Amino acid sequence: MVISHKHKFICIDPPKTGTNYRQNILKKYGELIKGDQHANFNEVENLFPENNFEDYFVFAFVRNPWRRYLSWFNFVRRDIVRDKVSPQEFHKFIKTFLNKDHLKISKPQSFWFMHEGNINVDFIGSLENIAQDMSHILNKIGIQVQLPQEAALQSTYNLNFDDAYDQDLIDYVSEKEKDVIQLKGYEY
Repeated sequence: MVISHKHKFICIDPPKTGTNYRQNILKKYGELIKGDQHANFNEVENLFPENNFEDYFVFAFVRNPWRRYLSWFNFVRRDIVRDKVSPQEFHKFIKTFLNKDHLKISKPQSFWFMHEGNINVDFIGSLENIAQDMSHILNKIGIQVQLPQEAALQSTYNLNFDDAYDQDLIDYVSEKEKDVIQLKGYEY
């Protein structure tokens, strides 16, 4: 998370949504909160109770949920094996970890910016449209900087996207991420 009291913005970063790309751009203009890198809106309010967040431009980013979970799987496995993995390993991983609510990554992306069905941020960008959405945000907060056209991919896939999911797992992720899917019109 990056927060700027000078420029009056808060960048909320759900995991696996291009966090490093945004933080590398924004940390020059605000404070990079490392220990709370993936704090949600409610946690941010608790970290800075003296601030009136109505004066801040608060934004978050999301990502196609099926691609996000495959990226998470590959990130966790990056040091374990570089060989191809089976779809069954991915299915087991997802079904195991998506049910562990104490892990932030297992929470739906809406956890970062929704409360009781209401969106509590000013803008929600998407990783798939990161350059254009970041340009919009930077314009809104009055920062002029040249952006890279694309975020560098930091994960390599040990499992092909089309091989990773069966209909059961597609539906499982659809239910978990229904708010983001509806918000951004994501499709598998």
